[in-house]
Amino acid sequence: MTSPADDRDPKPAKPASLVPGVVLLILAGVLIVITLIKPDLPQWLTITIAIAAVAVVILLLIYAFRVFRDVTRPGGSR
Repeated sequence: MTSPADDRDPKPAKPASLVPGVVLLILAGVLIVITLIKPDLPQWLTITIAIAAVAVVILLLIYAFRVFRDVTRPGGSR
């Protein structure tokens, strides 16, 4: 006897979207360039932009880890 759950065909996993990674990468690049060219901004704003750049880079690393883990997992998005 088979159960209804056994009759379903397993769906192939969707490949990971690269859009969030690209958006984070562009945002990090813009924030880093703004910090490096040091426009005539108040010091508190420059520090805030630098902290935001570091936070975006950390988010990018977390996203890259999640995509790598999903792709390398057996039965992952291949």
